Amino acid sequence: MQTLPNRLETPESDDVFDLRDIPAHDKWTGQSGRGQSWTVYCGSSLSVLQKMPDTRIHCVVTSPPYFWLRDYGVEGQIGLEERVDEYIDAITDIMNEVRRVLRSDGVAFFNVGDTFYSGKGQSQGKDGKSKKRRFGLRAVDKSGGLGIGLQRKSLIGIPWRLATRFVEAGWALRSAIIWHRVNRLPEHVRDRPIRSYEFVFLLAKARKYYFNKQSLLDKTIEEDMWTIPAQPRKVGGLDTAPFPDELVKRCLDAGCPKNGSVLDPFVGSGTTVRVANAMDRSGIGIGLNREFCEHAAKSLQANAKCF
Repeated sequence: MQTLPNRLETPESDDVFDLRDIPAHDKWTGQSGRGQSWTVYCGSSLSVLQKMPDTRIHCVVTSPPYFWLRDYGVEGQIGLEERVDEYIDAITDIMNEVRRVLRSDGVAFFNVGDTFYSGKGQSQGKDGKSKKRRFGLRAVDKSGGLGIGLQRKSLIGIPWRLATRFVEAGWALRSAIIWHRVNRLPEHVRDRPIRSYEFVFLLAKARKYYFNKQSLLDKTIEEDMWTIPAQPRKVGGLDTAPFPDELVKRCLDAGCPKNGSVLDPFVGSGTTVRVANAMDRSGIGIGLNREFCEHAAKSLQANAKCF
């Protein structure tokens, strides 16, 4: 695999970000056809981020594993905690490190979906949406209201629980963008509206930050509601839930200058890093699932000639 000098120049500091200083289980590096670097780390997002220097990243575009939606079969994965507060704590710890490595004029786009609490016990049926959703007695199905007194059939409110914690930790919550997910997977429910959107929170580190508002005026009627098709599909034989390319592109057009650096601490199949390279930005991704990281690295290498 093609490798690069392990350096990422940054305008905010005379220092360079030496990628060799960050230990991880595995690391893949390369560059796009136009010279933009990419790096994929396989390891704990928190442990990798803790080794990164301060204020080096221009923009973050990410989406964590949703609470009790999938089991990726990896020890230490986020999303299968027994309690809601444990899930919120784990993501908040990572986003605290994200805020530290973000430049003072940087922003983060954070996408997350909600989860229902059923309290009805272990499912006896089959879920045709994803094989990774067929697993035992989930915490969201156990009795007891997840320890926070939820009634059965209630939305947990994951996005806003996270947003509140982020603000308490020092982020400025600048916008709650509605991602209208057309072509989404169908829901077969009779006693509530079908869900058609998720939140993308725009988070800023400081009062003044880079933001290209004109890019939204060129693409949308409503600046804070983005109608973009979902892409629930298998990628390279992997059962993933990838970002749509257009969603990442819209975030980077608005929140990351040309030749800037982009971080995704939950890299998945590598969409954020790949789109960043295609848009003349460098990209860094972190993932815990080795199979996904290998796929992301191979895809970035294969697509380099197209950029």
